Amino acid sequence: MPEAVADDNAGPGWLKLFPLLADLRRSGPSDLAQDGLAGTITAILLIPQALAYALLAGLPPEVGLYASVLPVIVYALLGSSRVLAVGPVAVAAVMVSAALIPYAGNDPARYLTGALMLSGLSGVILLAMAALKLGWLTHFISHPVLSGFTTGAALYIIGTQLSGLTGIPVPRDAGADGIVQALFLGRDRLNLPTLAFGLGAMTLLFAARAPLQRLLTGFGLKRETAGSIGRTAPLLLVIASTVLSSAFDAHGSWAVAVVGEIPHGLPRLSLRVLAEDGWQRLLAPAAMIAIIGYVESISVAKALAFRRQEKIDPDRELLALGSTNLIASVAGAMPVAGGFARSMVNYEAGARTQLAAVVTALWVALAALLFTGLLAPLPKAVLAAIIVVAVWQLVDFSSLRHSWRYDRGDGAAQAATIAGVLALGVEGGLMIGAGLSLLLFLYRTSRPHIAVVGQVGDSEHFRNVLRHEVRTWPDLLLMRIDETLYFANAPRVESELQAHIVEARQPKDVVLVMSGVAYVDTSGLDVLEGLEQALRQNGSRLHLAEVKGPVMDRLAGTDLLAALGPQRVHLSAHRAIAAIRALGR
Repeated sequence: MPEAVADDNAGPGWLKLFPLLADLRRSGPSDLAQDGLAGTITAILLIPQALAYALLAGLPPEVGLYASVLPVIVYALLGSSRVLAVGPVAVAAVMVSAALIPYAGNDPARYLTGALMLSGLSGVILLAMAALKLGWLTHFISHPVLSGFTTGAALYIIGTQLSGLTGIPVPRDAGADGIVQALFLGRDRLNLPTLAFGLGAMTLLFAARAPLQRLLTGFGLKRETAGSIGRTAPLLLVIASTVLSSAFDAHGSWAVAVVGEIPHGLPRLSLRVLAEDGWQRLLAPAAMIAIIGYVESISVAKALAFRRQEKIDPDRELLALGSTNLIASVAGAMPVAGGFARSMVNYEAGARTQLAAVVTALWVALAALLFTGLLAPLPKAVLAAIIVVAVWQLVDFSSLRHSWRYDRGDGAAQAATIAGVLALGVEGGLMIGAGLSLLLFLYRTSRPHIAVVGQVGDSEHFRNVLRHEVRTWPDLLLMRIDETLYFANAPRVESELQAHIVEARQPKDVVLVMSGVAYVDTSGLDVLEGLEQALRQNGSRLHLAEVKGPVMDRLAGTDLLAALGPQRVHLSAHRAIAAIRALGR
């Protein structure tokens, strides 16, 4: 396989632009064969998922296939991950639906155009973030909030599929409560054949996972072989359900909703979407889709790259995903991102490079060209079952329990995100979670820990006087600030420092141990300068110890450093004590 430590920037400039080409130069015949196999296995999973996720977004099923061809190839050329499988994903699909229902109403043509506009806007936003190197903005979505959002979105997606599984009509714009109400009020319209198709498909899909693999390994098959057989279940289920539905005329005889005619072939590239109006109305949801898609993609890519001792370039991923969504807009496709399930399948199937993704895209293109006409009798309940089984693995209440036990604030934010998604929709829930996380951050950092410290024995270590047996001095006070010093906590830091100084009865020397301070803004500088002036007026002296290099760089040239001079800025607390004692203080 390609060397993980190889320099991807070595060689001609076009190799830097297209990492896949650099990988192929280092690949041998066995690597290419393995990529072909992995791409084929991933395509078996992707084809039914692509159809299902398009329907989840409220789009014609072929749009999911279109999103799995040219966009996948573009990412394969530009992406830094060797195994990330890009295509339609469930969370983005439901976000597309939420954005387009108020935008397009019941106009199918406007709905499809809106989806292409979302793809284009998402691509432009990601490319702008890449140009400005703004990938760090996604760090404001904490892991508990992201986990809560994923769980809430998965539960909401499962709820939206209950109509397809039962045949009971539910308004497309219904929230979680509206879905429950519609299902209850319409229970007399339950279609038993539809329910049979749906529940039967779900049962088989769940059984094709761990139970089938355990059974096959029990018969002597290798674990990898058993896993590969299990991954063919969605495609085999689609084929069997289509044959069964056609043989019994499920649509005509039992009123089972079916996919219907799917156009053959692939769409021509077109820029007609640029002439459409309404771009501003879709800008905000497109930004949400772009950010969530990027966070999901980069999380999966980093996790898989770590297993193979490879590196992921976040800015390169912004460029790749932005270009991928931009091309999706002109290729008649919905927004795309890296999918967890497909990427895991691609990884476990032994993909060496993104050539596997190209093979996947070619198989999907072949299916769109030759086989879509055969899928007309496919019951929509089967696609709903595929969605439910795929997103069920995203429901993670154990993470909520873990967060709540460790930190009630994070647990509350995670729970609020889940509830917000179910009550207000995916965008509202995410905004609530992200907002709570930022408020918690401001609250925590506005109440920094400030400890009075003393010397542990004759060592050079200094610890909290309330936690350890330490040595202190009557005319000397050492305090350690364990937080960045900035505007939100500057008043509290000033009050606590003053309180400790008063309690120590005006010590002759005050040493601030700055080992926990990574940044000092202007408000923090004002606090330090005010403290130095107040101590000087009372005949005391301020010292700084263990100041980090970047903080020292910022303090250089300030009145504070001029007042202290080099003799009162110390490398360590131990040296500060030695210098003060040498002065006879």
